[in-house]
Amino acid sequence: MQAADHAYSAGLRTILRSTAAAYGYTLTIATTLADLTTSRGAPTTAELFLFVGGGLAAFSIIELLLQSGGAGERAEPRQNVRFAGALNFISVPAGLGAATGVTRALGSPLAWLLSPLAATTVYLLLAAAQLAATQARRSTSAAG
Repeated sequence: MQAADHAYSAGLRTILRSTAAAYGYTLTIATTLADLTTSRGAPTTAELFLFVGGGLAAFSIIELLLQSGGAGERAEPRQNVRFAGALNFISVPAGLGAATGVTRALGSPLAWLLSPLAATTVYLLLAAAQLAATQARRSTSAAG
């Protein structure tokens, strides 16, 4: 029975680590949509397309910046975060905070474009910073 418990725990750990970033982003963007709807009312079809455009723009801009930085395509190190959900404790609320700030500051249909752009950008940058810090700490510990 202990082998089955170990296999289950290992499987659960793998699922948590492989889905943590996607789950955190889902929370960020879902709460951004909820906040926009509360503040601006139900979206029109055009506003929904603006919302999608804002989220896609953030991913595209960050990818372009990475490509222009000369890093090139390299094999990424294995992402092994001890507590993968920890990546979301700062990045999700910060992404939502960015979105709510933009929503309230604009008060126009442009919020449907810029709020998800802000939420996505802040979420991605902070999640990456948290992951980099975790890996740096792990490298320092392994070297020392």
